[in-house]
Amino acid sequence: MRIHARRSRLLASAAVSALLALPLTALAAVPAQAATAAHPFPTHTTYKVGVLPSASQSARDTAVEKQYDAWKATYLVHGCASNEYYVSTKGDGDAPNNGPVSEGQGYGMNIVPLMAGYDANAQTEFNGLWQLVKDHKDADGLMQWQLDGKTCNYTDTGTPDSATDGDLDIGYGLILADKQWGGYTADAKAWLASIYAHDVASDGHLKCEDDGPSTDTRPSDHMLDHLRAFAAYDTAHDWNKVVTRTEAVDSAFSAAYSASTGLLSDFVVGANTSSPKPAPADYQESQPDNIVGYNSIRVPWHMGTDALLNGTTTAATAYALATKESACLKAEAGGNPQNVYPHTKLNCTPYSTGDQAEEAGDSVGPAAMAAGDQAWTDAIWKQLATNPFGDGYYGESIKTLVYVVMAGDYWNPAAAGAPADDFSVAVSPSAGTATAGSSVSATVSTSVTSGSAQSVGLSASGLPSGATASFSPASVTAGASSTLTVTTGSGTPAGSYPVTVTATGSSGTHTAAYTLTVTAGGGTGCTAGQLLGDPGFENGSNPAPWTQSSSLGFAPVTASSSDEPARTGGWEAWLNGNSTADTDTVAQSVTIPAGCTASLSYWLHVDTTENTTTATPDTLKVQVLSSTGSVLATLHTYSNLDHATGYVQHSHDLSAYAGQTVTLKFTGTETDGNGGTTNFVIDDTALNAA
Repeated sequence: MRIHARRSRLLASAAVSALLALPLTALAAVPAQAATAAHPFPTHTTYKVGVLPSASQSARDTAVEKQYDAWKATYLVHGCASNEYYVSTKGDGDAPNNGPVSEGQGYGMNIVPLMAGYDANAQTEFNGLWQLVKDHKDADGLMQWQLDGKTCNYTDTGTPDSATDGDLDIGYGLILADKQWGGYTADAKAWLASIYAHDVASDGHLKCEDDGPSTDTRPSDHMLDHLRAFAAYDTAHDWNKVVTRTEAVDSAFSAAYSASTGLLSDFVVGANTSSPKPAPADYQESQPDNIVGYNSIRVPWHMGTDALLNGTTTAATAYALATKESACLKAEAGGNPQNVYPHTKLNCTPYSTGDQAEEAGDSVGPAAMAAGDQAWTDAIWKQLATNPFGDGYYGESIKTLVYVVMAGDYWNPAAAGAPADDFSVAVSPSAGTATAGSSVSATVSTSVTSGSAQSVGLSASGLPSGATASFSPASVTAGASSTLTVTTGSGTPAGSYPVTVTATGSSGTHTAAYTLTVTAGGGTGCTAGQLLGDPGFENGSNPAPWTQSSSLGFAPVTASSSDEPARTGGWEAWLNGNSTADTDTVAQSVTIPAGCTASLSYWLHVDTTENTTTATPDTLKVQVLSSTGSVLATLHTYSNLDHATGYVQHSHDLSAYAGQTVTLKFTGTETDGNGGTTNFVIDDTALNAA
C-alpha cells in the first residue's frame, strides 16, 4: 500500500525538478472537438443556501477566467503520448519530473469541463486527460496514483494502486463531461462501477485507496456533492448507502472529537464502527495524521460546496459541519485567510504557526458562503487573487475550483438531466433484543438525497417464526420517520436474526439492516438490578467498561483531589476545567433488558469561574446513543449557570429503551470564549432496572 500525496511544503522535500520536455504550446497540435457545450462558462447558478462574494457577477466571472488562464498555462501539459494531457505537479514535487498524480488529474478533469465555452479547446484537453487515465490503470481498473513526468511510468513502490480522492474526482469529471458534451456515459458508469467495487467498504464508507484496509477513511475524500451526483447518475449501485454512511462517520467523529468546531482529522480509523476516531500520528503520511493537515484542509471546501448545491435539508450534515468549520477557522485566523494554518488541532487552535499555505484559507471559501458570513466570504474572495506563499499545483488547482464555486458558476450535474428524485433509509438503533412474547422498537428514518421528496412505503423481511413487524406509519414522505415495532410470539425461537427493512418509492428501492435478538421467555418478567459497570469509576486509570476521550489529551477519569474531591471512593470523572477550549467525554454501552423499567442516576458537581448570568460557553450534555452512534435523546444539558456547592443527584427515565443496547454518554464542551473555566465532576452513577 502506497502513501498518498506527500506535500513538499510539509516534508521539506528537495527543489522541484526540471520542467517537462513537452511544453504547453504543443496543445495546439491536437484539433479541438466540435461538440457544443450544454453549460458554457459562465453558467450562473443560484445556490440553495448562503451568500455570494460582494463583487459583481461580471467581476467574478472575469476573475475565474484570469485564474484559469494562469492555471492552464502553468500546469496543463501535453504528454507523454501525443493524445494525452496531464496536470503537472510543478511546485510541489509530488511526482518525479513534475509528473501527474491521480489527485491532480481529477482536479483537471473537473476544471476543464466547467470552463468549456470559454476555452474552445476544452473537450480536446479533457479527452487527453481521460486518455492518460485509461492508459495508466491499475489491476482494479482505476488510475495508478503517481507517474513520472517524462515516461509516465508508475513510480511508487510495490504493485500499482489508486487513491480514492483521484478516483472520485475522475468519476465526477466524466459525469460533468457527459452532461457538458455527451458521449461519456459508458465510460462514466464503468468507472463508477470500479470505484464502488474497490474504494467502497462493505458498510458503505470510503476507503483511502483501492487496495487499502476496510477500517479507515480520509475525510478529504468525503465529497458528498460528488456522491449525490453518482447516486443520481449510476442507479445500478447503491451510492445512497455511501452518502448515508459517510455522513454517519463524519457526524459520529465530530460529536466525539470536534463537537463545537466540526473539524475532521486527516485520517480516521474505526470507520467501520460506531466510534470512528483520529488516526495515530504518521498513520499514512509522515505527519500528525490525527489533526487537520494538508489533506483535511480541503474538507470545508467539499462540505461547503455540498451545502451550497443541495441545501440545508438534503445536505444537513455538510451544512452543519461547514458552518462550524467556517466559524472556528475564522476565529483561528482573526478574520485573515492567510492565518488559517495548514496544521490545526481539532479544537481549532494552531498545531504549528511556522507553516502557511494559501490553499488552507482558500478552501474555507465555500464553507463561509454556506454559513452566510458575508465579511469572511469577501475576505477569502480577495485572497484568491493573490498567492502570498508561492503555492504550487496543489494550491493553485484547489484555488481554481474554489474560484468557480465562489463566483457562482459551479453547476450541479446531478440536476442536469439526471434522475431528479431519490432517497435513503436507515434504522436506529440497528439492533434490538426482545424476550419471546414481547416486542422491541426502532426508528426508521428516510432522507431526500436528490430532487424532491416522494412517498415511501415500508416493509420488513427475514423475521423468525411467530414474529411480526409493523410500521407506524406504514408509509412516509421522504425526510420523515416511522416507528418499527417487532413483536415476537411466546414460541418464537431464541436466536439472532438479520431483518431487512425495505423502503420503496417511485425512484426505486433501498434497504437497511436490522438485527433482532430473541431470548427465551422465562415467565418471570424483568430481572431487577444495577446495570452499569464501574459505576463509581473506581477501576481508576483503566475505567472499563467506561470509555473516555479528551481533545486536549487529558483522561477525564481521575483520582480524587482536594480541588475536586470525589463524592465517594477515590476516583471520579472530571470533565473540562482546563482554562482552554476542550471537549471531554465518558461513555458506556449497556443493554437494558426487555420488560424492565429503567432509571439512570448520577451525582454531579458543577463549579465555574465564568463571570456571567446569561451566557453558557461551557456545557455538559447527557445523551443516549444508538449502537451505531447516532443520538437517540439528549436527556439534559447543563452549563456553567448550573454551578452549585457540592454534588447534586439527577435522574432520568430510560424505560423507553428496554430491550435495546444503548450508549450512555456525558460530553463536556468548553469554548473558553469568556475567559473563565467550568468543572463538570460526575460520580456514583447507576442504571437501575426493575
